Amino acid sequence: MEKKSDIVRDLVGRQEYRKALAIAKDFRLGITPKQSDKMTRAYECMVHERFYLSINTDTQVAVREGIEVLRNLYGRSCCQNDLHQQIPKP
Repeated sequence: MEKKSDIVRDLVGRQEYRKALAIAKDFRLGITPKQSDKMTRAYECMVHERFYLSINTDTQVAVREGIEVLRNLYGRSCCQNDLHQQIPKP
């Protein structure tokens, strides 16, 4: 069974950021509230851009910051990323 974090890594590798953010924005384990907020805001700005523009949000900056967080967390191969790896059972 493929883990969601592996799916996100694959999507990031293919630069499908909107799909990756749709999944990763709900992750909590090993992610700070600030990182979570940036990914959520980036996804929401992609989906509801008109709304965020209407409340004077710089959507380009929000999307760029969210993608940066996403790439920092999931932009490496699963072999190089110790974050979100399954812990072996004793």
